[in-house]
Amino acid sequence: MVTKRRANVLGLGLIGGSLALAMAKHGFTVSGSDANSEVEQAALARGVIGAIGIDPLAEISFIATPVSSIPDQAKLALSKTKGIVTDVGGVKSSVVNSVSDARFIGGHPMAGSELAGLDGADDALFDGAVWVLTPSAQSSDESFESLAKIIRTLGAEIVVLDA
Repeated sequence: MVTKRRANVLGLGLIGGSLALAMAKHGFTVSGSDANSEVEQAALARGVIGAIGIDPLAEISFIATPVSSIPDQAKLALSKTKGIVTDVGGVKSSVVNSVSDARFIGGHPMAGSELAGLDGADDALFDGAVWVLTPSAQSSDESFESLAKIIRTLGAEIVVLDA
C-alpha cells in the first residue's frame, strides 16, 4: 500500500489556493485553513483542499497569509506538525528573524495572476516560475533539500537568496 503524501496550506487566496491545487495534482492530500471560514468552506466544496485545518502528519506546510501574520502562522504549523514549514510572502528578513527553527525556510514564488483570491487559483501557476528560497542559519540542509524537491515538482526554478 502506498501512503499518500500530505501537505498543509494556511491561507487560501490566489497563491495558497494555487498551491493546494498544484500539490493535489502531484499526489498530495491537502489540508487547508483560512482566516475566513467561508473561504475554507468554498475551498473544501470545490475540492481545492481535502480537509479544513492543519494535518499534524503533513510533511510540508505552506504559509500563504498576509505577511503580518506569517510568523504566528509559521510557529503554529511548527508546533502542530513535524514537517517542513515555508512561507510565500514577499518580505523576508522580518519573517526569517521571527521564526528560528531548523524546519523553517523562507520562500517567495514569483508568480501571480490578474485574478484574485480563491477564484483565481490555478494548479499551473508555478510552472516555469522563479521561487526564491531564503534559508536561515538555523534551517537544516535536509529540510532545504526536501523543500527544493517539492518546489521543483511544482515546475518552479529555485533561486537562493539571503533574507
